[in-house]
Amino acid sequence: MPPQTSTVTVTLGEPIYAQALFYTAMFSGKPFAEALLVYRRGGTYTILSPGEDHHGCWVSATAPLDPPRRVSFMSLPSADWDDDIAAHTLTFAPDTGAFTQELRLPGESVPRAQHGFAVAVPSPETIDPTRGWAALREQHRDTFEQLRALAFPEGA
Repeated sequence: MPPQTSTVTVTLGEPIYAQALFYTAMFSGKPFAEALLVYRRGGTYTILSPGEDHHGCWVSATAPLDPPRRVSFMSLPSADWDDDIAAHTLTFAPDTGAFTQELRLPGESVPRAQHGFAVAVPSPETIDPTRGWAALREQHRDTFEQLRALAFPEGA
């Protein structure tokens, strides 16, 4: 008997929070140091970078979201993950801006560790993820410069 297929409709909510991310250590299959993570109402998200543009669901283990402390993400199947999914858990240290990320891929028993720095993006409700990475990176240039200063402090 052939497998049954069904369709599930997921509504991407409006942006309610956003973070610019700068990775200082990352999974070699995703070598994009900068990313924009857009949290959306209803527990959905969008992440954009020079080589990623996908959606998924998130749940925060701590409240309130601002500042987040520990958030789990499950991507929806996308070309970014070879039409499969990926699970990410990010733990943030709001006092330093640092974060750690555990990446789990289907069929891989050992998670991949990544880390870097995160800065909240002002006025997340004005973000239009359909504009794409390049336009949003330019729009939030100052925020990404703050990240670079965290990652590469003067004199370090």
